[in-house]
Amino acid sequence: MRFPAPARFTASALTALGLTLTGLASAQTAPPAPAGGFQLPPDYFGRFGSTQLVASSTDGFGVRYLPLPVKADLRLTLVKAPTYTDYGLSAQLGSLSAAAGVFYNVPKAELTNAPAAGLQWSGLVQGRGAHSHFSVGYATQVDGGKVRFLNNVGVAQQGAVTAPYTQSEVSAGYGRAIGGVNTGLSTTARLYAFPVQGKAQGSVDVNLALNAPLAQGLTLNASHFERFTVGEVAIADFNLARAHSTSGDLTYRLPGQAGFGVGAVRARAARDWTGRYSAADGDVMFRVDGLPVLIGPSIGYVAYDAGAGTSYVRYGLVTLPR
Repeated sequence: MRFPAPARFTASALTALGLTLTGLASAQTAPPAPAGGFQLPPDYFGRFGSTQLVASSTDGFGVRYLPLPVKADLRLTLVKAPTYTDYGLSAQLGSLSAAAGVFYNVPKAELTNAPAAGLQWSGLVQGRGAHSHFSVGYATQVDGGKVRFLNNVGVAQQGAVTAPYTQSEVSAGYGRAIGGVNTGLSTTARLYAFPVQGKAQGSVDVNLALNAPLAQGLTLNASHFERFTVGEVAIADFNLARAHSTSGDLTYRLPGQAGFGVGAVRARAARDWTGRYSAADGDVMFRVDGLPVLIGPSIGYVAYDAGAGTSYVRYGLVTLPR
């Protein structure tokens, strides 16, 4: 279940943090297995690491990015949320990504090529008031791939506004092990400029991450995110706001055994300093033979500061790579 976040997080910020955390913890990849007379792709079970099982009082029920048992990384989304239904297919073929359907209640068709270095291009068409854009650019990497420069030019449309724009970004990510504790730092600085409208917005994201094994099977993960912005944009979807959040979890994995049983228990806590709310969740996840992930129930509480919102209890299902 996703932690509600009033502040917008861009794909580049999340990708930077995801790359940092991926270096801190690895997921188990099961060997291929025959099913129904055909061979599953060798990496099929490893694809489940990004699958989102949705079963909660706030987000609805269904699944996002469920990998289909075909050679290409083709994924299905089908979610019945309280006020809308999402459905669609997405695919990742090397640096090429595609999506078609309704995602978070927005009709979307996208084809994007975004290698770590080299020619970039993207075409996105969306409905229900969301923006559409077409862009082309180039990315380079230095320092062994730890630093990436990206420059795009494009045209975007949202509502009655059509705006040519430029996008310039520099991102960097570094990790270091200190006495068995893994630490990571990633940052992204970006500038969107709209020459026709005479507007521009600059922003800087900073992500700090920590992974610490405290005892056999017991792991502490913590992260902190900061975003600073200045200026304004001509396309509303490109707008970024000040963000400031902290989160952490304590996970205990029970020794592996065959058959059904408790695989892990986890306590999670998060604080959105900008949105003025905190959340605490408890998860119990079970081993089920044949499933590439641990799965189980979760219950939590979201508490807003006085005057900031209405507090509530939430529940759902959660997963964890085996």
